[in-house]
Amino acid sequence: MGWNVSSSRTTVCKAIFASLLAVGLSTSSNAADSASIVGALRLSGIITGGTMPTNSADFNTMVAQVGNGDWLAAATTAVNSQYGANYLLRRLALQMQNAGYNAAAASDSDATAYLIAHFAGAGGIGASSLSKVWSNNVTCTVNVTRNGANANVHAADLTAAELNTIDWRSALNCTAGQQAVDFIATQTARQANNNAAAVKMTIPVKAVGGYTTLSDRTNDNSFAMVGATAGTNLRYIENLWMVATGMGLLDFASTEGRPQNVPRFVPENDPHFLIGNGQTACIACHAGGLPALNHGYSTLADLYDFAGDGLSYNKAPTTGTMKSLGSNANNRQKTLTCDLSKFTVCNPDSVGADANQSWDLASTWGARGLLAQMGWNGPTAGQGLNTLGQAIGKAGIVYSNFVKRVMKEVCPLGAVPDKDFASIVAAGQNSDDVKQMIAQVASNPACR
Repeated sequence: MGWNVSSSRTTVCKAIFASLLAVGLSTSSNAADSASIVGALRLSGIITGGTMPTNSADFNTMVAQVGNGDWLAAATTAVNSQYGANYLLRRLALQMQNAGYNAAAASDSDATAYLIAHFAGAGGIGASSLSKVWSNNVTCTVNVTRNGANANVHAADLTAAELNTIDWRSALNCTAGQQAVDFIATQTARQANNNAAAVKMTIPVKAVGGYTTLSDRTNDNSFAMVGATAGTNLRYIENLWMVATGMGLLDFASTEGRPQNVPRFVPENDPHFLIGNGQTACIACHAGGLPALNHGYSTLADLYDFAGDGLSYNKAPTTGTMKSLGSNANNRQKTLTCDLSKFTVCNPDSVGADANQSWDLASTWGARGLLAQMGWNGPTAGQGLNTLGQAIGKAGIVYSNFVKRVMKEVCPLGAVPDKDFASIVAAGQNSDDVKQMIAQVASNPACR
């Protein structure tokens, strides 16, 4: 899986070199002070991207903390600073918009602002939190000054100048609820007037997936855009699990799949359906893995779409709009009917979408030990994306995966000892504090 850290590393190295010149180190005249400054620069470089001014109060505090041998305190100062939020917390948030963790492919969006707010503990969210990012029902905007007045704007509307000066810790403003385009109301309005504006609606709490259901425009490179554009929304649920856990699609595949769990549009008469020919059988993924109806697919497939108006929510799906019946709208009735003598691209065992948006992880994943492997602590069954997101956020693998990601960012050439890694993960799961996990990794002797 691509971590996309090389460009970041080059930027950090250049920033550290420039800072060294600015500080004007003189190792011959004061070796102890020089060592403290170099250590502070190193931490600042990897956590703030070298953006923290060397004459700032935060940097002076870091120098003193390193001089006292308290590297954890110095790393904590860096990650709690404006520059830590603007660089590393924002970068980690951008990465989470796609399963490749590719920050360069993402943009500042409502989803990005939401994640930064939770990572930094800003905008009224409360304490820094990793577990809530897949379920919290809020939308976060950014407060800026324009034309001499305060304005709350979407992150996608920030100018380059504002991005360079903004303090995400104080600028974020999170309010309850999330919105999407009302698919039905918008369709009705455009039947009367083709130029009618899209109608917005509040997403029911049951269907809110934290940052994964946040998007306020087309082409915003948000998680919702990546997951729900075209197709059958399989990518939506697959990316949710893969981003959260760091596992790949085939890691979830199971030989214990059942035809009734396979989405109806998967052709059962395909020779690879039950038995793979030099490959994993279709049923292993579609009934026992991430695309299974009861592993979260039913919580998304027929409710969300991402098209010309952006993310839309369908409160009353019909046969013609159900993505669970395939990406081709013209074939959805045939898929639903599923007469194998006339239309073979279907699975007659599947009942199709679940109007209750039920999910059940125990029937296959529990039986074969996958839930134990993920350190599952939450419920194994429920209804709706919101409860699924709450359960995912409690899994131990979510914390170990996040710590691994942080290591790739701040410790690219080092390897934190297994014992230290386990300790950081355990502490992170206990505190749920993103900034604490970052500081503990960055201050580890193997990383500095």
